[in-house]
Amino acid sequence: MKVVQKIQSIQSGSFTAKKNLIDFHIPGGKQYDMSKSYVNLRANISSTDAAGSGTGTGVYNWTFNWSNDGGATAVQDSFKNNALVKNVRLTSATAGVLEDIRRNDVLRQQLYAYTDNEEDCVGISYKELNQRNLQGNIKVAPGVEFFSEGSTKSVQNVVEVVVPMSHLLELGRSTALPCDKLGQLRLHLEMNFDKWIVSQLQGNGTGQGAAGLNFQFGTGSNVVFDDSATGVGDLTTITCSQPFINVDASPYWVGQKITVSGTKAGAGIPALTSTITNIAYAPASQKITLTLADTITNLAAGETLTAITIDGVDAGSLSLDWTEAQLVVVENTQMESVDELVYNTYTNEEDSGAGQVSFSRMYNVEAEAFNVLLCLPDTTSDLTCSNNAAGTQYQDYRLRNNNVALTDRRVEISPRTPLYYDRIGMYLLNGAMPLRNLHEKNIASNEFYDDRYTAATSKNIVFLGNPLPITPQRKLLQVDINGTAGAGGVNKLLLYKSVARRVAL
Repeated sequence: MKVVQKIQSIQSGSFTAKKNLIDFHIPGGKQYDMSKSYVNLRANISSTDAAGSGTGTGVYNWTFNWSNDGGATAVQDSFKNNALVKNVRLTSATAGVLEDIRRNDVLRQQLYAYTDNEEDCVGISYKELNQRNLQGNIKVAPGVEFFSEGSTKSVQNVVEVVVPMSHLLELGRSTALPCDKLGQLRLHLEMNFDKWIVSQLQGNGTGQGAAGLNFQFGTGSNVVFDDSATGVGDLTTITCSQPFINVDASPYWVGQKITVSGTKAGAGIPALTSTITNIAYAPASQKITLTLADTITNLAAGETLTAITIDGVDAGSLSLDWTEAQLVVVENTQMESVDELVYNTYTNEEDSGAGQVSFSRMYNVEAEAFNVLLCLPDTTSDLTCSNNAAGTQYQDYRLRNNNVALTDRRVEISPRTPLYYDRIGMYLLNGAMPLRNLHEKNIASNEFYDDRYTAATSKNIVFLGNPLPITPQRKLLQVDINGTAGAGGVNKLLLYKSVARRVAL
């Protein structure tokens, strides 16, 4: 039997770019199944209509995007929820520091590119704050309850963001963390609230016939509307000629604000901005009919509205407010007898190559380090470790431990070689991690589902890692990385070392 506890953070919301520290006290005297525990963050999304933007208050579709500069420049990379957490630290009342992982966001982004099966990621993407386009290519904002049929207005609910403990800490995988021996724990998180922004979907310029993808239901195809009937007087409804297998595939919802335009008697009518008040779906024809709050135009006898197009409307503002942080822990009511805690964790160093094409540096590594991972985050996101599109920024690397080469030749990165993939498999095997994905693509969140591996905006992930021998004393690790002149070279470098820990209880 298990008992679920919800622990509030020591700090109260709202959390901001400057107020970005979150701490939790986990009570001692118990054992916890950390593999089922998680951090739960709550956020409110509020929107306003632009001045003079038509009748009614709109309900807007939006998405989370990463912004490296903390401004309005959105990076369209796909990230998991753990990218919210920059640094994580776990301490115990009796054993001191258990784990202290700096730049946990980069580490997990790199590892999950190889350990998470791609189709599994797509299947659970509804849990992610930075969602990808799925097979229908219609992305829906977290927390929004869209009604695609009837007259009930859509609702923006509180956004719940879940970060599993297993995505933050190595002890987060433990099924019986012995806090009966460790005493009270303190979980400290430094958040990336300054990097996450809200970007609107299906706004102005993304509708029918436009280059934007927001209203498209398939690659290169847009929603098309029928010509309206003649002599109907005030026209408030329009019907889509494109059939939908079900209404859930429609990119329209009740409460959505849109702009409608068309041609009558050989001349264009003034574009109307209004909200959708009703959506009807006809199963026989598989067509939807939109009813608007305002009259599109008045049709006299014999007149027809043709060339109907629909576009989105930009919100006046979209704002994000992180209001609350909770830790949900699962308590084991039947405790196990544990005399020693043995686990692995990461230590890391951060360095800069200053754009060097031939980078060579020596690092002092812990005696108990058994794996080393070199992460080279790109300058656009500071998260994704990728090569440039031509594969020339990083061409090869070689590691030496105490002046002994760890491979018999340089490991070529571009083009990929069997030795390169051998190092990936050896690193993951030595760290008891599965190898489930070798697409080596960080899929852009704004691309079509069918283009997720081939789109120009999908980044080529690179892996530089190797097992290390455990030694009686600290060891010297020499890192050599070569690139091509003019391709960027080595800039930021994060050196992660997998280390073994043993705590007597």
